[in-house]
Formats: sequence, C-alpha cells, structure tokens
Amino acid sequence: MKKKTAPAKEHKPKRGKDLFQKRQAQIINKATRLFLKKGYAQTSMRDISRATGIDISNLYYFIKNKEEILFLVFDMLHKPALEVFEKHGIMYMDDPVEQLKAVINGLIASGYNYESEILLLYRESNSLPKRMLKSILERESLVVTRLEEILKKGKARGVFQFDDAAFTANMIVYQLSLYPLRKWNMRKYSKKELISLMERQILKMIMA
Repeated sequence: MKKKTAPAKEHKPKRGKDLFQKRQAQIINKATRLFLKKGYAQTSMRDISRATGIDISNLYYFIKNKEEILFLVFDMLHKPALEVFEKHGIMYMDDPVEQLKAVINGLIASGYNYESEILLLYRESNSLPKRMLKSILERESLVVTRLEEILKKGKARGVFQFDDAAFTANMIVYQLSLYPLRKWNMRKYSKKELISLMERQILKMIMA
C-alpha cells in the first residue's frame, strides 16, 4: 500500500512578496517625511496616498491604517538596533570595553541610516495606541537591558565605575541618538569622527 504524502504547502511567489515589501517600505518612507513635516495628527491617509502616488483604495492593501504605518516605522528602527548585538556577537565577547566599543560603533552606524525615524520616535511615539506603544517600548528596553549587562560585567571586573547601571545605560542610548536629534548643528562631523568622539566621551565617563 502506497504511503500518502502530505500535500505541498502553498507559498506566495517570492517576487510578489518582494514587491509587497518594497511598496510597503516606499509608503513608510514617504509617510515618515510627512509626519515630520506636518505632524502625525495632521497627516491623513489621503496625504500619504498623494505623496506615494498610490490610489487610496490600493493603499489599504499594503497598510491597514495610519497607526500601523507609525508602528512599522518604529519597528524598522528597532530591528537594526537589536541586530547590532546579534550580528556582531557582541554579547559573546569577553572584554566589556570591546563590547561597549562595538555597541557604540553599531548603534551610531544604525542611527545614520535611520535619522528621520529616530527623530520621529522622540516626537510622535505617544501617538501610538497603548498596545502598540507597549510593544515598541519593550523593544527599546531590550537595547538598554543588553547594555546594562555589559556595564555590570565591566563593573564586576573593575574596569567600569558608575552608580546605577540602568540610568547609565539609558544615558548612553540617548547619547548615541545625538546625531539624528542634533543633525543641523553637527554636519561637520563624519560618521567616523562621530564614532571616535562618542567612544572617547562615553568611556571617559565610565572607566574606573
């Protein structure tokens, strides 16, 4: 008796999925600029439709509503920040000083790619519904928590000195957002110069 084989699972064609993601990224990109220019509350889905050149009825195929766009903007921002720790194996490094340097390098580089999104995060995060805001804040806290682990390890080994790990980690994360938040007054610094200056400043602040 022949053994029955399970029916093959249906998959969306890769090309169609790629096109969907590309169009969604285009909508997020244009909407981010509108939110910064007009404000989130003042921007309508029709404004986004005009900016993207996508008919409003087709727009709802890619995006459910304006809240989802804002959520996806912040999701797009936090994924690379968390990937900094994973891709570079930072949490597996033995030397806490080298770990911290790698975090500074990775998060500043990430900030350069998402300047508008970081600025929008500080301006409009409270516009999200509570459940979405909670999810975003949890992801933000993950970055801070991993930084805390590095700081505590450094303090235990006598190389870092600070009073409160959580406070210090939050201060460092804020400092690493300095370029997007103060871009108009910091254009003279290249990414390489900024990383070097930030590295020296932060290490000077916490080295024992």
